[in-house]
Amino acid sequence: MYKKTAMRYNNIREHFQERNEKERMNNKSEDEHYNELIDNLREALKILADKIKPKVFEYGFLKK
Repeated sequence: MYKKTAMRYNNIREHFQERNEKERMNNKSEDEHYNELIDNLREALKILADKIKPKVFEYGFLKK
């Protein structure tokens, strides 16, 4: 399931951001609405990471 979701996410990114002449994905899209949504998503992921970080160490998934 995770693989399919990740593939969809990458397909959406590729559609909006397109690829450059070296076949690398561009950093930004020309679509301002997409850029706003992706920026909101990235900010939400940072907030989520900050919330779960203490538990990751508390439950031993990672060690300091």
